[in-house]
Amino acid sequence: MPLNNTDNESSLDEIGKKLQSISEKELQEISFAEQANTLFESNIVAFSNFFPEIANKFSNHRPSSNFNLFLNENGTANLVDYDTGVPIYSNDPVQQSRRQLEKMLNNPIIGRVDHSKLELISNETNFVHIDLMKSIGGVYNDAARALESNTKVDKSIPSAIIFGVGLGYYLENFFDTFNASYISIFEPNEDYFFASLFTFDWGKFFKKIDEAGSFLYFSIGVPESEMYEALYNRANDIGAFSVASALFFQHYPSQAVNKLISEFKGNFHQFFMGWGFFDDALLSIAHTVENTHKNFNILNPNNDPDKSVSDFPIFIVANGPSLDKDIEVIKSLQNKAIIVGCNSATTALLKHNIIPDFHVALERTKATEDFLTAFVPADIRKNINLLVLNVMYPGVLDLFGWCGVALKGNEAGTSLFHITEFLKKWKITSTIGYSNPLVGNTALSFFGSMEFKNIYLFGADNGYKDPNHHHSKGSYYYSGEGKTIHAPLKMGGELIVQGNFGGQVITDHFMHTGKVQMERFLESKADTGLMCFNCSDGTAVRGSLPLHSEDILLGEHSLSKSDVINYIKNESFEELGKNTKLEDYLDFDEFSQICNTIAEILNTNITNRSDALEQLLKSLRYLFSFKSHPRYTHLYLLLEGEALYVTSVLISLLYSFGDETEIIPFYMQAKDMWKEFILEAPEQYRTRWNVLSDYSFDYSKPSVN
Repeated sequence: MPLNNTDNESSLDEIGKKLQSISEKELQEISFAEQANTLFESNIVAFSNFFPEIANKFSNHRPSSNFNLFLNENGTANLVDYDTGVPIYSNDPVQQSRRQLEKMLNNPIIGRVDHSKLELISNETNFVHIDLMKSIGGVYNDAARALESNTKVDKSIPSAIIFGVGLGYYLENFFDTFNASYISIFEPNEDYFFASLFTFDWGKFFKKIDEAGSFLYFSIGVPESEMYEALYNRANDIGAFSVASALFFQHYPSQAVNKLISEFKGNFHQFFMGWGFFDDALLSIAHTVENTHKNFNILNPNNDPDKSVSDFPIFIVANGPSLDKDIEVIKSLQNKAIIVGCNSATTALLKHNIIPDFHVALERTKATEDFLTAFVPADIRKNINLLVLNVMYPGVLDLFGWCGVALKGNEAGTSLFHITEFLKKWKITSTIGYSNPLVGNTALSFFGSMEFKNIYLFGADNGYKDPNHHHSKGSYYYSGEGKTIHAPLKMGGELIVQGNFGGQVITDHFMHTGKVQMERFLESKADTGLMCFNCSDGTAVRGSLPLHSEDILLGEHSLSKSDVINYIKNESFEELGKNTKLEDYLDFDEFSQICNTIAEILNTNITNRSDALEQLLKSLRYLFSFKSHPRYTHLYLLLEGEALYVTSVLISLLYSFGDETEIIPFYMQAKDMWKEFILEAPEQYRTRWNVLSDYSFDYSKPSVN
């Protein structure tokens, strides 16, 4: 049926409007392309000035075929999400981003550590560190009782951790109402970050951050699974204070990032553990100096041992409860593998007539010597080889038939050893990494560093399934009837984690850190061919292969077990020699100058939370300026752990309670305790640098939990 004139005119109008709309969209796209390309060029210049590696990478970046940057009807840019196939933003992404920021400020997600139990710590070791932490913990609890909890984002905060850049819309206003001293930005999708170079003025953002005096860090293209490790490593490099009281912000929806933030909050304790402290550092120096007088055998492994040696199986036997089910398998295979007893696990092995080839000990106090003399007979010790770190109590080195020593990284004693070694011998002996907090970590680090490729873990549970069964019942913790006579200490709150053979395992913050340290060591050896078989019915350890002990198959080897033991003792270790007099480089006067300067910084007047934060950070940055000093790193390490522990508590105190000014009297009280400690530290160093541990333990009496 023919159209009448009215219908024709209506259709022509509609077609005209569509053509006009298409024409306007084309003009918008042309205009956007011109502006976007200009912005891209200026952003590359900006990144070249601050982050040249990012500039080099993205100046020639080629996005994937999924990349779809398009314009909304109002001319704003949008991006199609790779996972869902729908746009990340609404038709008005600017307004959407503003609403997101408002929601964040009204209900912020802040990572904090609860320090309320510090006041209750017992001080059986008489460490000045514990006295200080107990005192500051008391102030923390006083503030908690007197003031309301602080749930807002203050004008100045220690840290902001941002997940997802997207197109950068929200970043333009993110720091309008507050500043963060340390800012970490994660964007797992490189294409998304690439898109932001066309839509967001990074140069303007950098100027804003620079004027605020903040420190900015990027992790671009790091998978969600590796983000936690990236932030952990960064915090180790610049100090855990950089993530204390951290604000978390997630820009775009992602199940992986949701899980990641949950992991950050659940494992936040890891950033604040394992630093050591002042007494520990003094023992590190005293024990290392005394041990060098013994002309010990120091680990200097051959990085390319013969395959017949490196393939020989190593059984690392820790004292977790699952050891009981594997002890008979270990016994049946003991002639085909090197048996390594991890401290108290040796008592369980001996009870089953298994004499370990190597005993590994970690705890540096005199209690280690007391334990060994009480529970491992002298005639048996003479047939066992000992492996320890340079910070071990010196008396322990004389208890066994042979002793090998490795240098422990990030220790004041090790740094002093390196300075002396370099200035006198022009060499540096390597350290072994990830060797704490559990003795199983030490054993794994020793044999992995000696390039053994087939390592089996037994009793390395890093937790327990039964709260009443915390170690092997064959060990000294239990009586012959299986009753607990030496209860272990619980270190931190309980966590529930995935089991090695499925199910769930109970652990605490201390043991969980041991599990993570194992994972980090295995990751560091990922390209070396190391196979780690986890036979323990405890926590899963990433990088190891779960293997039930009854499924172990050991073939015949061309070398005997004694051949391999002799190789370890003669080829992986060498005599230290006598020209290592560490006392020449203790540097007492220089340490006094460092402490006095820190005290002067802490003595400046402050009136609010922002001033207090800046005061603390300034003192830490001064201390950290000695971290890589070629001559005084040992002085830095004397204070590093103590400073990290104390300032993390002080920052938590500052930001957990009250408003900008209410918290200041409590902060001043706690800060003055820290300042007094700093001023007394030089005299402590002068009088205690050669004082060995006197912390003992009466193993004849049951311990109480």
